[in-house]
Amino acid sequence: MIVVVNREYRYVLANKAFLNYRGMNQQQIVGKLIVDVLDPKLFEGVVKEKLDECFGGKVVSYELQYQYPELGTRDLSITYVPVEGPTGIDRVACVLQDVTDRKRSEEALRTSEREQHKIAEQLETERARLIEAQAVARVGSWETELPSLDITWSEQTYRIFETDPFTFRPRRPSFVELVHPEDRAKVDAAFEASLEKGAPSTVEYRIVMADGRVKVLEERWKVFQDGQGRPARLVGTCQDITERKRAAAMLQESELRFRTVYERAPVGIALVDSCTGQFRQVNPQFCAITGRTEQALLQTDLAAITHPDDIALTTEYLRQLTDETKQELEKRYLRPDGSVRWVRVLGVPMRRKGEQRRWHMGLVEDITERKQSQQAIARLVQEVCEAKRKLTEEKLYLEQEINTELGFGEIIGQSKALQSVMENVARVASSDATVLLLGETGTGKELIARAIHRLSRRAHTSFIKMNCAAIPSGLLESELFGNEKGAFTGAVSKKIGRLELADKGTLFLDEIGDISLTLQPKLLRVLQDQEFERLGGNQTLKVDFRLIAATNVDLGAAVREKEFRSDLYYRLNVFPIHVPPLRERREDIRLLVEHFVQKCARRMNKSITSIPRKTMDALMAWQWPGNVRELENFIERSVILTQGSVLVAPLSEMQPTSAVAAAKKTDETLEAKEREHILQALRASRGQIGGPRGAAKRLGLKRTTLQSKLKHLKIDPHSKSISH
Repeated sequence: MIVVVNREYRYVLANKAFLNYRGMNQQQIVGKLIVDVLDPKLFEGVVKEKLDECFGGKVVSYELQYQYPELGTRDLSITYVPVEGPTGIDRVACVLQDVTDRKRSEEALRTSEREQHKIAEQLETERARLIEAQAVARVGSWETELPSLDITWSEQTYRIFETDPFTFRPRRPSFVELVHPEDRAKVDAAFEASLEKGAPSTVEYRIVMADGRVKVLEERWKVFQDGQGRPARLVGTCQDITERKRAAAMLQESELRFRTVYERAPVGIALVDSCTGQFRQVNPQFCAITGRTEQALLQTDLAAITHPDDIALTTEYLRQLTDETKQELEKRYLRPDGSVRWVRVLGVPMRRKGEQRRWHMGLVEDITERKQSQQAIARLVQEVCEAKRKLTEEKLYLEQEINTELGFGEIIGQSKALQSVMENVARVASSDATVLLLGETGTGKELIARAIHRLSRRAHTSFIKMNCAAIPSGLLESELFGNEKGAFTGAVSKKIGRLELADKGTLFLDEIGDISLTLQPKLLRVLQDQEFERLGGNQTLKVDFRLIAATNVDLGAAVREKEFRSDLYYRLNVFPIHVPPLRERREDIRLLVEHFVQKCARRMNKSITSIPRKTMDALMAWQWPGNVRELENFIERSVILTQGSVLVAPLSEMQPTSAVAAAKKTDETLEAKEREHILQALRASRGQIGGPRGAAKRLGLKRTTLQSKLKHLKIDPHSKSISH
């Protein structure tokens, strides 16, 4: 039976087994407080304390007896397993098992054991009493003359028959009247047999006292002959064995009852020498649990059948098993076929009176299925919690994505440059190959990544994005790999990383060139082995994802400058796709402008039906250094400024075409001067870009800025004219 409760002590889940056991439905359990279903006194006295202990992070197991209104008194074995949520342990899974039958079997065995001890003590007492009785001549004697049949009794014989020697004459008729009617024929037959054969005889029979009591006597006699070989007299003894017979009958009855319980018990029973661990007696159920025959067990000991990891535990258990205490233990037995069985052992110490050797009786219950169920439930609860946490993380992630979406509903354009990109997308989408998207900022690399995902076999799974440049380097590893609770200051709960969220889906790492050198080998390992560990964790997690990376910097140059690992670069550069800037596909500008105008107008509840030719020409002539992102922002600003149905664009922000041409000529002159200045710095540094003596330092530029300029000016810093 399984129920789950929250910190308010309310039931949030109950399985079918629990509902059937209580004869209730979901509406009667789920959402109810425990005190509404359980006895409030029991809840406050035991259950609440155990639950609070579990909410503290411990797995708690205990047993209790509960009086159900409909089921009566039942014994329950209960295990509480903590369930961790996003903010810590917020629920407890309760696994319950009715062990009433097992408890009753154990109690029956203990009762039978007590009876055995009691009868053994009675027998010892009776034996002592008989010895004492014999010491005072509790055995009577008698003699019978033949053929007159005159009988002479000793004083003790009169006492045994409880007769008065002055008034009672032990003649045959009067003696026969004392013998139990059912035993008279037996006594006569024994008497006649001795007379005929002259052989000694022994006979047990009953006599009936005046008050109706019955005694059991044992008589022994011999036949003595005269000089002619004829029987002359019988001489015998008479002994009262009533108490001995009664004790023997009690012992036989107890042994029969114990044997019945012993053989049919639902638990295993083993009698073990506490000093050596040697088996002395086992029942069939114990043989079934251990997978061994009775003969095999009687030739071995506890250590031979115990799992190696539990031998020390068993030794300590035997040491603590004294005459006054019982001990319980959960351990594993190793069967001959290599399988393992979990058992619960109740050890009952035993010592025969006057003996120094200690024994113990072990009552053994096979709890393998229960252990497996508990472990399976714990794993299931953990998996459910992990899945729930992952869904929560995905939900938060998708909400953030909705808020930060670039806004491109689809890829717009018909230019040959864009068609070439889409042809490459179609070729690589069906595989799981890593794709590296190259291009300036704002060109729509994320849209290309989403298109690859939609056309892949992973289209029905998650598309997880992370902008490596937008996350501080100190938090980038946690965002990517996730972290365990307490992994670092501020890690108040477990966090699922983007890698784990992308399992079975696609991971898009934008601006991958900004990943630090310390993090790059960890990412490389994930790409190679498809496994990783969360920060602060020691469990290796397997993942299956398709990687798409994007960058606007020259990774090849970064590798040469030793600012990006070459092995990671080669792992990323499996299928590179260059996304062209907007100025290289000007024929797409008209389509993009119309698309963004309609999109922004709908969002602002405006109706814009036309775009002036002058405006369109100016837009198509502009260089758009910010690419599609800059174009969209400009159109949005234009829609805001438009009051009627004709788009009003702030063209003053852009230079006219003629001015652009003039500026281009000026730029070419400036570009030539800039080129020569950079070449001089490179020659002085012998082609070295970074470092304290590099060209970037000489020019007062950042290394990445200089790399961008070198690419734009088509300067190779490693050419012989520069480096020599």
